[in-house]
Amino acid sequence: MNISIILAHPHPGSFNHAIAKAAASALCNASHRVTIHDLYAEQFDPLLPADEIPREARLPPGIASHCSEIAKADGIVIVHPDW
Repeated sequence: MNISIILAHPHPGSFNHAIAKAAASALCNASHRVTIHDLYAEQFDPLLPADEIPREARLPPGIASHCSEIAKADGIVIVHPDW
């Protein structure tokens, strides 16, 4: 199975990073293909620009790549703090 792990925490030594790493390790050990995206490390901008709202909008390459990967994933794990 293709699994996408989305991590959103600003501190690399955080408990959230440990959770994502443990999940990735367990999934890999179970023979799944795992991709991890650390949104802070990628400097992902969470704000939605108005020109990306229309369904037929042309997306920036990085966003289009994330959308394609998630659409192909058999499973998605989202790890983030609940502040």
